[in-house]
Amino acid sequence: MNFIYDRKKTAVIYKDKEYSYYELIKMAKIYSSLLNIEKEDRVVIFMENRPEYMGSVLAVWDKKGTCTNLDASYNSEQLSYVFNDSHPKYIITSNENIEIVKAAKLDSNSEIVILNIDEIDISKEIEMENVAVECLEKEAIAVMLYTSGTTGNPKGVMLTYDNIMSNVEAIEEIKMVGSEDRLLALLPFHHILPLSFTVLMPLSFGCLVVILDELSSDAIKRNLQKYKITIVIGVPRVWEMFHKGIMGKIKSSPVTYKLFNICKSLNIIPLNKIIFKKIQEAFGGNINFLVSGGAKLDKEICEDFNAFGFKMLEGYGLTETSPIISFNRIDNIVPGTVGVPLPGVKVKLETDGEIVVKGRNVMKGYYNKPEATAEAIDKDGWFHTGDLGQFDGDHLKIVGRKKEMIVLSNGKNINPSDVEAEIMKETDLIEEVAVAEYQKHLIAIVYPNFKVLEERGIANAKEAIKWEVVDKYNMTAPAYRKILDIVIVKEELPKTKLGKLRRFMLKDLITGVTAKVNDSENESVKSKPAEKKVSTSEEINTEEFKQISKFINTLHDDAHIIPESHLEIDLGLDSLDIVEIITYIQNTFGVNIAEEEFARIKTVEALCEYVREKGGNFEESEVNWKKIFEEPVELNMPTSKVVLPITNLLKPLFTYYIKLKKNTEKLEKKSPVIYVGNHQSMLDAFAFGQALPKDVLKNTYFLAINIHFEGKIKKYLAQNGNVILVDMNKNLKETLKIAAKVLKDGKNLVIFPEGARTRDGEIQEFKKTFAILSKELEIPVVPFVLKGAYELMPYGQNKPSSGEMSVTILNEISPKDKTIEEILKLTKQEIVKSLNS
Repeated sequence: MNFIYDRKKTAVIYKDKEYSYYELIKMAKIYSSLLNIEKEDRVVIFMENRPEYMGSVLAVWDKKGTCTNLDASYNSEQLSYVFNDSHPKYIITSNENIEIVKAAKLDSNSEIVILNIDEIDISKEIEMENVAVECLEKEAIAVMLYTSGTTGNPKGVMLTYDNIMSNVEAIEEIKMVGSEDRLLALLPFHHILPLSFTVLMPLSFGCLVVILDELSSDAIKRNLQKYKITIVIGVPRVWEMFHKGIMGKIKSSPVTYKLFNICKSLNIIPLNKIIFKKIQEAFGGNINFLVSGGAKLDKEICEDFNAFGFKMLEGYGLTETSPIISFNRIDNIVPGTVGVPLPGVKVKLETDGEIVVKGRNVMKGYYNKPEATAEAIDKDGWFHTGDLGQFDGDHLKIVGRKKEMIVLSNGKNINPSDVEAEIMKETDLIEEVAVAEYQKHLIAIVYPNFKVLEERGIANAKEAIKWEVVDKYNMTAPAYRKILDIVIVKEELPKTKLGKLRRFMLKDLITGVTAKVNDSENESVKSKPAEKKVSTSEEINTEEFKQISKFINTLHDDAHIIPESHLEIDLGLDSLDIVEIITYIQNTFGVNIAEEEFARIKTVEALCEYVREKGGNFEESEVNWKKIFEEPVELNMPTSKVVLPITNLLKPLFTYYIKLKKNTEKLEKKSPVIYVGNHQSMLDAFAFGQALPKDVLKNTYFLAINIHFEGKIKKYLAQNGNVILVDMNKNLKETLKIAAKVLKDGKNLVIFPEGARTRDGEIQEFKKTFAILSKELEIPVVPFVLKGAYELMPYGQNKPSSGEMSVTILNEISPKDKTIEEILKLTKQEIVKSLNS
């Protein structure tokens, strides 16, 4: 029986060149003639997606061999492992990978024969007795795919011809795909999902396959429209990319957005298809359905594509199950689920929720690894997937990966992908996010959208994402699911080719931050190392690099500076550091840089280049804060209209419901002073206001972040309640000048130097803003300590509990004869000492 035969039509299109079924079979026969193999001998296929890949698979099957399909991005070491593990006789590759193949052959001392398809003439005519490639025997090992294991070396998954055909025949049985369909091949063929459903199934059914040679939204749209594609199989990352673009345009028009929400609630796909005809046409106008697999798709994205008029089918499977276990049907789509099992596939849940599977689709085993096979497939033939699931009626829902679930010390189970999906909603500041556990709490590893940050003139990505994204998520998240810290990375998160996150590699990304976290817990000012680490690059010979590096090392003593160092991510520069660098460059090189302009400068090298281009003579100078504070600044001082009424209104709260103890014996009624305290909860400013005498309170102003006062009522309270709103992510220099003006006008200023209330009850690192103001304006610091506020209203709790808390005023700290660092250190020490007493 034939697997593929001449259908007298086009089989494949690649780079606008058409290959007929006859030409593809002829190509396979030519390759086959070069293979001297026996039944189930292994032949590696190692190349990029192209028609010759298909021809190579068919050639191996024509000789009854086993295809070992490998990731085209393998390096020589990874390739050598496969050579030594499975001892293939041949490798079929291309010019693109030939040098890696040669290196791997040499390193592994293998006798493998190399066939380069770019050196094989397929234009010659040959005689074929049967213009077809026959089917293999059912139990013959058709393909062997190497899984990317989280521990140890990858394992070779042996799939029989019957394994693969069980999936193909199931699709045929429910009549989802026919010979008239046109499929767009986006994903690399070495994965079982694209191999099975964009190579083997279409060729078996007689479909047309269009192979994409460039993975971009423009290339996808161009091919969808040109070739009237009817089916697209993608991974969540592809659909997320399209969804983001489409929703951006829909939300830009209030009328369209309202219409979209109506369509979404009605969920009548034929009607949606008419209403959103332009979106349909952008996808070519012929889509029957879209398929998402390889990783979990956000339920909302599935629902939104249905609202656009598409039928989005999410499925579930693994390499070991050939791959499909279950998927949604065209006439029975339940977003948020992976549908119902394939015909002939049995699925059940173990007592711990693990999904186990039995059927024709379950692999033969792992090559040469009987123990691993026995661990995966039990004595009754059930394959243990390692995934956790639940049934929604007859539809299967994936809860999470068993090994990836985060189990907190309180016994709570967290699926990190759910938290990640929530964080990503309603933000364009983040490209990717991964949630992991670190020191018994959740941490978010964020790859920012640097383009958006640059467009908005945001110089400090961490602060912006912390306040505008993570903080908003935390406000509604239950306590055990809150994110208590974030790590910013400058490159994409580690993923498989199908876009699945490699969670086992996240620990390395967190490690670089560990030292900073530990240092800030022990001391707020780091001691200087014995020796500076700098680059030996040619860049170090320029005056700009030498001086700028030297200055950065005064801000961060342990900085390892090379030209390619990212100013924020590698060197850890915060908003205040950026202000100091900008001022230093202005004083030293005579070059002015606006903070918005600085946001576009990513590395030390780029900064040096900017300074060189703008010119200016070098004249070594220090940052003169006193001079900065003398610069004019616009400030409409808020009135004290509601300060005392609100204080009086809240007095019963802090008398009966919350018993506030005021330890104010050391308070001296003089102005101006800088009140500096620890930040425990949303109660802090109100409680401190209760502790101050009315005449002092009326003359005291609070520095607050503007995003906490969004909305008309909150803005009114700020403007009439001695609250000065600032944007800590933009124009921090202006913020400092505003703070200085308040103090120079004889007013008191309240600053919480941690910048944010504690997430876990522990005191955080102090920013040195208050110490600079104190030193340069010669204004004393009055530390105060809050106790009990965190217990009454921990981070994320919407209303306070009844109980006791206290405000304690400590001894005044004079800036006289002290450095900025000494003021900072002494203030924190006094607060910590009182807090722990």
